Amino acid sequence: MSSTTQTCHILADFSIIPMGVGSNTTKYIIECQKILMESGLNFNMHANGTNIEGHYEQLMTVIRKCIDKMHEMGVPRCDTNIRLNTRTDKSVTMQDCVRVVADKINAEINI
Repeated sequence: MSSTTQTCHILADFSIIPMGVGSNTTKYIIECQKILMESGLNFNMHANGTNIEGHYEQLMTVIRKCIDKMHEMGVPRCDTNIRLNTRTDKSVTMQDCVRVVADKINAEINI
């Protein structure tokens, strides 16, 4: 792995879909949220997954722990989707991304 991805701040969006366990996934989501809380990383659960930010190794470690936990809970198959936003020009947080859009909307409304 290049030193760039090891050191840059990354925003990620991920979802893990437990398969073969029925349609109620709440108990699996709760366990993943516990892992995220224990990680100390900034994250935000949304209706279709979770946004998380940090360095590459931190993110991959937390996502792996969530997948491992689901398998430990008896899930035979996990369908995992991960999207990464990497930047080398500056470090941007999830809050920064939302704030930029909100500021532009507010500027248009106040015109």
